[in-house]
Amino acid sequence: MPFDVVNSARVGTAKPDPHIYRVAAARAGAPAARCLFVDDTLQNVEAARGLGMQALHHQNPTQLREALAPVLAEARD
Repeated sequence: MPFDVVNSARVGTAKPDPHIYRVAAARAGAPAARCLFVDDTLQNVEAARGLGMQALHHQNPTQLREALAPVLAEARD
């Protein structure tokens, strides 16, 4: 599975600036609505949602597993 790292120092902007989220979606080759953004800082989560991303305010591992379960199940099929 290919992946990419979006380095804010190289992109020239950081969360919660909308540009960083757009760069991440573009590198993933997906529209924002198909992206899941996970962060423990509510301000960053709200910024991602503002761009139409699905976003999870990470508070514990169980919550993250529940959010990812449908995606992981689909990948196994």
